[in-house]
Amino acid sequence: MLTISDLVVTVGGPGDELVLLRGADLRVADGDTVVIRGARGAGKSTLAAVLRRELRPRFGRIDGHALVIDDADRVPPDRLAELLESCRARGETPVLLAADEHFVGAPRPAEVVLRLAKGMLIAEPRTDRAERPDRGDRAAPAPALAPAELRMAPDELKRKAAAALREAGCPDGPADLVADVLVEADVRGHHSHGIGLLPTYLARVAAGGVDPAAEPALTEEGATARVDAQGGFGQPAAALAAEWCAATAARLGVAAVGVHSNNHVGMMAAYRWPFQRHGVVGLLLNVSGPSLAAPGAVKPTLGSNAVCMVTPTEKDEPFVVDFATGVVAIGKIRAAAQRGEPIPAGWLQDAAGRPTLDPGDLERGGSVPVFGDYKGLCVTLIAEVLAGMLGGQTVSPLVAKQRAQPARPMNCGQLFIGMSPGAFGLDQTDKLLGVLHDAVVDGYPDAPPDLHFPDQLEARNTAAARADGVPVPMSVASALGWAR
Repeated sequence: MLTISDLVVTVGGPGDELVLLRGADLRVADGDTVVIRGARGAGKSTLAAVLRRELRPRFGRIDGHALVIDDADRVPPDRLAELLESCRARGETPVLLAADEHFVGAPRPAEVVLRLAKGMLIAEPRTDRAERPDRGDRAAPAPALAPAELRMAPDELKRKAAAALREAGCPDGPADLVADVLVEADVRGHHSHGIGLLPTYLARVAAGGVDPAAEPALTEEGATARVDAQGGFGQPAAALAAEWCAATAARLGVAAVGVHSNNHVGMMAAYRWPFQRHGVVGLLLNVSGPSLAAPGAVKPTLGSNAVCMVTPTEKDEPFVVDFATGVVAIGKIRAAAQRGEPIPAGWLQDAAGRPTLDPGDLERGGSVPVFGDYKGLCVTLIAEVLAGMLGGQTVSPLVAKQRAQPARPMNCGQLFIGMSPGAFGLDQTDKLLGVLHDAVVDGYPDAPPDLHFPDQLEARNTAAARADGVPVPMSVASALGWAR
């Protein structure tokens, strides 16, 4: 049974609160399915975040567990029936959120249909689609109470993020660097590694898992070096390693740097600039805590490790390939949860190994499948040997998870390898990169898709972010005290 009692959700500081849900009450019997409809901005995403325990209500309580399916009107009926069956088998109450006023959606045995308007849940009698009269006699949906997200210019977002880090005890330079890496991920469209991580970072500082004042120490020996991150923020150690690696490779032809005792470093592509500046090809690898399931496995036992290649060009941007070894980056699932959205099929399996569209299953023992079956597992293990064993003297099963273990340093590892094209007899890379691009284009019988090569999506997202600002989910803005 799912019970919601006098639920009140607000954002904003004392005296400046904005009420999103106003005393919502709901009692659902075992076996019932709940359908909640509402106009965009009515509060469905807020309610979903509360039901998933991602957003704490100001007052009231929730008893029982719910599987929240966003945009249920867009889920194919057979897939919806499958989700409902697996949900009930786990003893959870299905809660379907839909914007379509005509959506009925949930199959028998029972259904509770509610409309969310003005922050209140209003019961409606259930009728089949064919029985519904023309909706002209019904009042228009309630106006939006609050936007689902804030939008900020990148520079403004960096300033606010850096200020929050300074308040947590981070010195000016590292605070600016961490903020820059987070916001750059958002600008490039990788919200999995963007400002949505900041509340977790701050919680880890408060719990002792990150020393905000730690200074990374570099020890070099010829063409190799080691960076001891000393349990601080991951970005300063990674930036130090990238700069030394690129500069040394430009001088000696090849260089490699391992980073150990580190925390989350963010998007690996954020460290591309030293390689572009020094004209060096970079191979950047990272191991993270267990979240990935091997082919056919049901438990997360390996890290969704990162592999990034940076190739310098004569243009403003280097050519970058950056990916995680899971079918999707773990942070993209958490970003969907922050936005109150379902995830695409195939991204996640629940604790029993069953496919799920609910991003909340990640925190309930779920796992992301490895990409590419056993070939993807091989790439994952290559990163384990290079970034884990060589870079950090560890492997992902030994790395602490930053959310589940906030009081512990992650102790993850990275490896940065730099290779100067000139040392291998190559003057510049642009011509041969152009040949590769043309080869991809030539494989299509007609014009290629709009996006057909790495970095094209990032370029589009960057232009959009500079023009329209960076989206910040309301749940993140609220956690940081930015929502007004």
